[in-house]
Amino acid sequence: MKKLLSLACCALLLGLAVLGTSRPALAAYPDRPVNIIIPFGPGGAVDIAARIIAEYLQGKGITLNIVCKGGGAGAPAMLDVARARPDGYTFGFPAVPTFCTTPQAKPTGYSLKDFKAVVQITDMVLSLAVRKDSGITSVRELFEAAKANPGKINFATHGAFSSQRLYMLMVEKKFGGMKLPHVAYTSGHDVSTALLGGHITSAFGVTTNQLPYAQAGDFRIIGVTSRERVKELPDAPTFTEQFDNDPALVFPSPHGLVAPRRTPDDKIIAMQNLIKEALADPDVQAKMAKAGLTCDYLPHDEFQKVIDNMWTTIGKVLKENNMVSK
Repeated sequence: MKKLLSLACCALLLGLAVLGTSRPALAAYPDRPVNIIIPFGPGGAVDIAARIIAEYLQGKGITLNIVCKGGGAGAPAMLDVARARPDGYTFGFPAVPTFCTTPQAKPTGYSLKDFKAVVQITDMVLSLAVRKDSGITSVRELFEAAKANPGKINFATHGAFSSQRLYMLMVEKKFGGMKLPHVAYTSGHDVSTALLGGHITSAFGVTTNQLPYAQAGDFRIIGVTSRERVKELPDAPTFTEQFDNDPALVFPSPHGLVAPRRTPDDKIIAMQNLIKEALADPDVQAKMAKAGLTCDYLPHDEFQKVIDNMWTTIGKVLKENNMVSK
């Protein structure tokens, strides 16, 4: 009898073991490709940053699908993000100033409340460039040329409601009595190409896009929005030093991932940590630096504060210039 009971117990334990091993293991997130939607055309600074990170994560068995969707001041792309299934497999990678500008300036179908911050990736420096053979060496000289040649001197940015355009509105007020016509493209890469071809007078982009042209001797950077001069561009003056050291002309351009607002917090944290790991990698840092980008990691809660503050700041500028949507 004891032998029969012993055999029965062994059979039961064996059965439980078989059942345990047959139960499917929970897949680690992400277990399929993740879409990163970029509200700019391909070849720009955000596209470059995304592909550097994607290359690193590919080595970890994680695939990022980089989707560039320029045009509409970023609205079509960010609306896609807002409407995406909130399952942790779709994120947007906007420039925070433009992300905060467009929905406050015109109807887009989304607003700040439709997104969650995930992680800050980089904080770019905005830069204003002219062709080196233009003879223009400063922002004031550009403005003087615009006053002397009404309608013939312009500047271009990556969108109708770009942060560069809003920034230029602030600078024009300080100079007084002059406005530069604005030309909108769909990416910083397109803006730089247009300046190289002589189709525009000046290009207001980010140093990432303009640095190679400046180093090649094609462009002259006549103003940067950082507090101090950029290391790679020691001859490029800041806007503040050209306009009475006004601290209001120091303007950051943070970039990072946002998610549809109903995305579970565990997926937000998981993606945040993956990006943190990538940005801490020396090879990623070297590639970012070569592209003129910095690694400026902030976790989701701190990045949310950055976005909230930028939303308020941008909203104030829009109201002052009568650009707020009704």
